[in-house]
Amino acid sequence: SGLPQRGAKPRATMPELPEVEAQRSTIEAATLGRRIATLIAVEQGGGPREGQFDDKVIAEEVTPDVLAITLQDRWVLGVRRRGKQLWLELGESKGGACCACLLIHMGMTGAVIVQGVAAPVYKSFAVDETAWPPRFTKLELLMADAAGVSAPCVRLAFTDPRRFGRVLLRGADPFSRPPLSALAADPVTDPPSAEAFASVLRRVRAPIKAALLDQGRVVCGVGNWVADEVLYQAGVLPAAPCESLSEEQLAAIHAQVLAVCTAACGRLERGCDFPVGWLFHHRWQGQTSGSMASPLGRIHFDTVGGRTTAFVPARQVKGQAAGKAGGEAKGKAGGKAGGE
Repeated sequence: SGLPQRGAKPRATMPELPEVEAQRSTIEAATLGRRIATLIAVEQGGGPREGQFDDKVIAEEVTPDVLAITLQDRWVLGVRRRGKQLWLELGESKGGACCACLLIHMGMTGAVIVQGVAAPVYKSFAVDETAWPPRFTKLELLMADAAGVSAPCVRLAFTDPRRFGRVLLRGADPFSRPPLSALAADPVTDPPSAEAFASVLRRVRAPIKAALLDQGRVVCGVGNWVADEVLYQAGVLPAAPCESLSEEQLAAIHAQVLAVCTAACGRLERGCDFPVGWLFHHRWQGQTSGSMASPLGRIHFDTVGGRTTAFVPARQVKGQAAGKAGGEAKGKAGGKAGGE
């Protein structure tokens, strides 16, 4: 199924782990056990680069010929995800061994659209679902049906108006080099233990939000809204230095990273709203500073880890480790996150 329309107001934001997992599920339903019968690697849909091969998005000096040789007539053996990265495992025969992988990173505005399936709700531009291919299509795949006949029956397109997404080719082991080799543990598919999580963060001076946003530090896939939700549910201020957190706070943050990511993935898959008590429902007001009233209490906005941050001081506290208290949100908290 595609990304469902939730009750929450659609927002223009980059996809995080839950949204990418929903994309993975959509792609898996459309491609698993099917063969790539045809690919079109020039821009379609009437965008400014109509008819051109986008060598910024289809990156690392991959040419149209190399892309065609790697993808044409390959069978989709699996669709995987780690953090915000997803990839298709491809083989020369159905049920055979993986010989190549097609990696897709959504960036800020990228998405895979399957013909006849609702577009992802996070997209910041409208998709005319009556027209095909969509505007800003960079790569279109036409899939043969499971019987392997030549007539394509499923079409999907990678679209990206702002061109921050990436389409990459890898061999049978996509973890042999970046971006996958640089990622920390995935909180849903490969969650770190509470002790491993805490042992990394005890030594970090940066704000806890910046550490959560760093895709190579302790977990991957956590982005801006997920980090704020995790810290709201754990009752910890986003600007609190990691080294100031008590063992109880570290355990609470670990538990909420796993719980929020797992719940968000599951609810997107089922088409359900996120829980009523989540900060998610109240944070999309376009504010970068100041505060606003909400049913959860007064939500404050500041910049932490280089990102606009929402938090509720009445329900979130600074670090509680003996002799290392900290975390008041004053001005621009440092520790800019990397690797998103």
